[in-house]
Amino acid sequence: MHQNNPSGFRRENITAAIQEITPTVALVRIYPVRRPVTHLFESDFYRMLIDRTAEEEVARIVRRSFGNSADWRLAHDFYLPTETLYLTPEPHQNGYIPEDDRSFGLSLSRRVAEFGGEH
Repeated sequence: MHQNNPSGFRRENITAAIQEITPTVALVRIYPVRRPVTHLFESDFYRMLIDRTAEEEVARIVRRSFGNSADWRLAHDFYLPTETLYLTPEPHQNGYIPEDDRSFGLSLSRRVAEFGGEH
């Protein structure tokens, strides 16, 4: 019998779980709980418009998967192709507005963790 692991998803399931909700997502931007917003971006750098319930579920999956390895009081970006969690770029940094910058601004200096691995 399959049991739910409360500490997170198995490695092969985080991307699949997110893509089950929104198949074309490439980057998930999760803002702190005090600002309950999640933005999802496709690989062409444009934001996806989906319902709030789906956004909340995707954010829950990422938060649960990375647990205490991230300071959720800060905004984070989860990049699905590499299953890596980054701190969100600051407004003055490349990648803060992906559709304008044509970049997700993924930088090793902002990397927090890789799913199933260590920082």
